[in-house]
Amino acid sequence: MPGTVAAMPQLDGVTHRWIDVRGLNMHIAEAGNGEPVFLLHGFPQHWWEWRGVIPRLAEHYRVIAVDQRGFGWTDAPADGYNARTLIEDIVLLMGELDIPRARFLTHDWGSVVAQLLAMERPDLVEALVVTGTPDMHIRPNARLLGLFPKLWHAFALAAPIIGPRLQRNDKFTRHLFTAFEPAGGVAEEDMELYGVGMAQPERARAGSALYRGTILPAFMAIIFGAYAKRDFTVPTLALIGAREPSATLQEMGHRPGHGGNVTTEILPGEGHFLADHRPELIADKALRFFALRPDR
Repeated sequence: MPGTVAAMPQLDGVTHRWIDVRGLNMHIAEAGNGEPVFLLHGFPQHWWEWRGVIPRLAEHYRVIAVDQRGFGWTDAPADGYNARTLIEDIVLLMGELDIPRARFLTHDWGSVVAQLLAMERPDLVEALVVTGTPDMHIRPNARLLGLFPKLWHAFALAAPIIGPRLQRNDKFTRHLFTAFEPAGGVAEEDMELYGVGMAQPERARAGSALYRGTILPAFMAIIFGAYAKRDFTVPTLALIGAREPSATLQEMGHRPGHGGNVTTEILPGEGHFLADHRPELIADKALRFFALRPDR
């Protein structure tokens, strides 16, 4: 089986297959019928992040939960963790599945990839719901520099030698899943499942390369307003837990009326891993938002 990292967890109504995307075996988990919705996970997760969301969405849509390059049950090659390649992975996957346009529900770095995709190829994105990441069109603000100490882990993970080692450290992985979460935000068994991938050398290297090639560059670009004036026409809903740094980033840099078609909701008492902690809430908000955006 391509890209195996652990025994595949099972979810009723979900089927699994691998798609050859220019030599990369990409794993997708599918459920439901109808218009397509792609789910893009965050770090250090995979399709299982959406286990509580998939059944609800599948009542109305064809749901496609993607394991992105280097994660889950998709191959973990040595390179290709820059934003351009990650966007191309999704574009080519859509082509292989014969899907010309879709809705997206995303998290963390999956939200970065999806927002960049929406900026560059709005013809492919019907509507977008992002979680755990701010709207990338926020304006620069000197106060945002105060967030850097809270994001020390991002700089550590990006380091070529330190980053992979940290991902194999149980205390560090627990910090990732608990630092900005309410009690019970991510269940112990799910932390363990996500940690299996982080402990594999090739996937730990992939995670570090992802931080160097995409996550840190995107964060710096957001901080300094690199996307503030970019056209953004895709209807977008940003859902951010009030306990996480992205909420501060969003609130400090928000410019009403700018950033195109973006609506933001800060969720009181919630943290970063929204789909793990509040899957019903995220599914319902996504369904309501998607229902407002019929195919044009």
